[in-house]
Amino acid sequence: MFILIDFIKQMKMNRDLIFHLVLSDLKSKTSRTYLGLLWWVADPVLYMLIFYVLVHLILDRGGPNYPAFLFVGLIPLKWTISCLVDSVTSISSKSRIIQQIYVPKVIFVVVRLLVNTVKFIISMFVLLIFLWLYGIPVTAMFLYMPLIVIVHGFLLLTCMIYLAHLGIYVKDTKNVIQYATRVLLYLSPILYSIESVPRTLVWWIYVNPVTTLIISYRNIFLYQSDVQWGGLAVLSILSLIAFYLGLMLLARYDKQYAKVI
Repeated sequence: MFILIDFIKQMKMNRDLIFHLVLSDLKSKTSRTYLGLLWWVADPVLYMLIFYVLVHLILDRGGPNYPAFLFVGLIPLKWTISCLVDSVTSISSKSRIIQQIYVPKVIFVVVRLLVNTVKFIISMFVLLIFLWLYGIPVTAMFLYMPLIVIVHGFLLLTCMIYLAHLGIYVKDTKNVIQYATRVLLYLSPILYSIESVPRTLVWWIYVNPVTTLIISYRNIFLYQSDVQWGGLAVLSILSLIAFYLGLMLLARYDKQYAKVI
């Protein structure tokens, strides 16, 4: 319990540093492109169009409202992939700062999460506008979105801590994660619905935590039904336990990172 309280204190004490690092990261990424902020809007749209053309037009798969079905799944998945890939170098890429002053290493992981979350929020606004133009009714179920996002974000932060640690000691981690996240697209109900999966394989699809999140997003946006309360509760409990152990891992190796990087 102490380590969780210490984490909260670290976030409060270093909130200015976190804000500066997040802002600096966002500015550097926009300054290197001609379109700047427009890429954050265009990116999710182009992402959806590519898969729509491939799956719906070329392969003739999908069904009614497939563009909306696809978009609702792709946006959360893209947030997941971006966070997992970026987390691998979240600590190792800050070697200059780490070797000069002491900064709690979890700060760098949180910064990467926040940077990608800003892009995710922009993408979600694009998604909401798309659903409105597509004729999807706005209902009270949309109010559950922040709850799903919080559970999703907490799960990502937990996974990112372990990947950041591995990224320091295992240099091939980023390459492995990039391939693993590509597989994640097909192991999650993004291009297909969970109802189309054979009953014998449904359980295995649900082993992937992204499945519960994607279905919950689709339930509130497309089907005006409840989120998967049981699944979200299990994810929250497991994430909290893993998060606690992850903070202990970072604390244990905290003084060694500067020597290894």
